[in-house]
Amino acid sequence: MAMTPLERKAAFRAAVTLRQITMAEAAAEMGVSYNHLTLVINGERVGSARLEEAISRALNRSVAEVFARTTRRPSHKR
Repeated sequence: MAMTPLERKAAFRAAVTLRQITMAEAAAEMGVSYNHLTLVINGERVGSARLEEAISRALNRSVAEVFARTTRRPSHKR
């Protein structure tokens, strides 16, 4: 079962705190704005496959464990 937005938010905040960085710094590392990152984590916006993978990696979980989606969009390689 995938995490709820509240669980995702709490887990991500804990992960960045343990790394001793801010949410804004984490967003910059992921190549997105702080606002976009928080909207995706809170479930208010659908993130790209690349961003969802980055968030999942930060939480040491699979994308399926973090985001509840039945279909996945392909990653876009840059």
